[in-house]
Amino acid sequence: MLPKDTLKKDMFAEFTLNKSFNTYKGRVLKADFNSPLEGVVVVNRKDQIYFYPLLALHMIKPTNCFPTNVIPKTSLPVNPKNIHIKEALSRIVGRTVKIFYENPKTSYLGRLLGFTRGCFSWSLVMEIHGEIYIFLNPDYMMYYGTVWKFLKNNPPYERPKLMNITKTAQYLKRCLLEDVKIESSYPRINIDNKVFVYPYGVVGEDDYLKETVMEILKEKEFLS
Repeated sequence: MLPKDTLKKDMFAEFTLNKSFNTYKGRVLKADFNSPLEGVVVVNRKDQIYFYPLLALHMIKPTNCFPTNVIPKTSLPVNPKNIHIKEALSRIVGRTVKIFYENPKTSYLGRLLGFTRGCFSWSLVMEIHGEIYIFLNPDYMMYYGTVWKFLKNNPPYERPKLMNITKTAQYLKRCLLEDVKIESSYPRINIDNKVFVYPYGVVGEDDYLKETVMEILKEKEFLS
């Protein structure tokens, strides 16, 4: 049961941020667990579209998602601490495991249903008291006394940032003469088919318009 199978388009879910621990609810427009645009595009009840990068999330709780009966396929070797964490996870799927976070210090005990190692993040699907949770980027896990640390990914891509796509697009519309529209399937903001604002930055062939957009976004700290 992979993360992409538990969080599909038009599903409702709760999203908990990893620093503030604030929780937000919304309808999923797109979820991506293993690409340079790794994150979830969500529309909230105010019809505002957000992009939550997985790196900014602590956990996701999909609603109306029920666990499947995952049967463990293989067992762990005699010295399990010597195997890579990805192999350990593959062998533990279907079993109960405990995961830990250092900041804030917290832990969760549940049945591991599946996992994905993406470009930037680890995503673990766990069943706790009959409910499905997707945990993002824990620090380490423990299974029958053996501890594995989650390796940090270091891909050659710019990390996507948390973005209020609707608010950013509305601000650009007020500042520019060009046509501005949201394309949530990417996700990005399309400015006259010349410049595109992604959660990781601004791209486009029109250098003047691109520089103008970047300056506008930096002014209001939409772009750091």
